[in-house]
Amino acid sequence: MTKFSSTFAFGALAVLAAAMAFNTSAAYAAGGAKEFFVQDYNFAKPMHGYSGHSGNYYCDYQRLPNRKCVVNANGSESCKIVGWTLREMCQ
Repeated sequence: MTKFSSTFAFGALAVLAAAMAFNTSAAYAAGGAKEFFVQDYNFAKPMHGYSGHSGNYYCDYQRLPNRKCVVNANGSESCKIVGWTLREMCQ
């Protein structure tokens, strides 16, 4: 009896996941939902971040340091910022 109920539960979960995937793809096909996208830009200096509307999307720009770390002979780690990444996230 346990084997049957666990198989049934797994099957029900699979059907539910398939239905959710179908509804999500149908919404995208109908144009009802906007895409979410992320893009990274690399710079030598830090650029200004921004959060707000850009056209029909709400975008957030984050400044992220690119670090290069080296382990010293005594076992301590020292890091140095070698560049910056501006990450754009829009939805």
